[in-house]
Amino acid sequence: MRQKHGQNFLIDNNIANNIVKAADLEQQDKVLEIGSGKGILTKLIQPQVKHLTAVEIDETLSKQLNHFFSFHNVKNIEIINIDFLKFDLRDLQSSIITRDEAPQNTSFKIISNLPYNIGTAIIQKILPLKNWTTAIFMLQKEVIQRLAAQPNSKDYGYISIFTSYYADCKVLFDVSPRCFNPPPKVVSSVVKLINKLPKLPESIFFDFVKHSFSMRRKTILNCLSSFKELEKSQGTKILDSCGLDPFLRPDKLSISEFLRLTNKIKQYTICRI
Repeated sequence: MRQKHGQNFLIDNNIANNIVKAADLEQQDKVLEIGSGKGILTKLIQPQVKHLTAVEIDETLSKQLNHFFSFHNVKNIEIINIDFLKFDLRDLQSSIITRDEAPQNTSFKIISNLPYNIGTAIIQKILPLKNWTTAIFMLQKEVIQRLAAQPNSKDYGYISIFTSYYADCKVLFDVSPRCFNPPPKVVSSVVKLINKLPKLPESIFFDFVKHSFSMRRKTILNCLSSFKELEKSQGTKILDSCGLDPFLRPDKLSISEFLRLTNKIKQYTICRI
């Protein structure tokens, strides 16, 4: 029977233990779990940490988990019934701050079997946050490959650069469809992200990266010219000042080259005003 929200519930205890083990949990840790489902990860995480915030979209599943932990008189967990994409992250911070801590000292880890259909959207919401330290995500293998992809590969694109800007990324292991109920039609993978705590990029950085990969078969000169409606001669000057071949395609550029190019674009547009 198809689940209301299209969930594929993890049922393999060995995989669940390996996912939680990858987070290197300590007794003083605070953890956010996105999509707690029937609680296979939740029940492993809760005894190992100071506080667990579990966000679950399904009202019935949320009630079942609340009943389970209330019955066992567990105090260090909060289960929030909401679509995570609609969740105000200020509420997350208020839920994990204890009375003896200042907000700026409240770091947390993330563990999640992410929904396949909105996994990248959740990642883009989470990664810019400053207070997370480690994230363990399980997602469709093809998506994980895109998160971890490097220049000159077919999987390299906007989400690769977005992920790389905010985090160090390591693919850990694959998970068979047989480990889920109902089994998905794809293989899953688990990835570990470590927050780099980067400074905020230039406001146009991700806009330019997204624009470039939306026309990935074009040259970077064409991407640049269409981004700010520059003459190609002007775009060539900008690329030359960055030491970049105007005939390169976007998937050949590293994140540092995109950053350098973005800085030059900003300088040029300011000078034109």
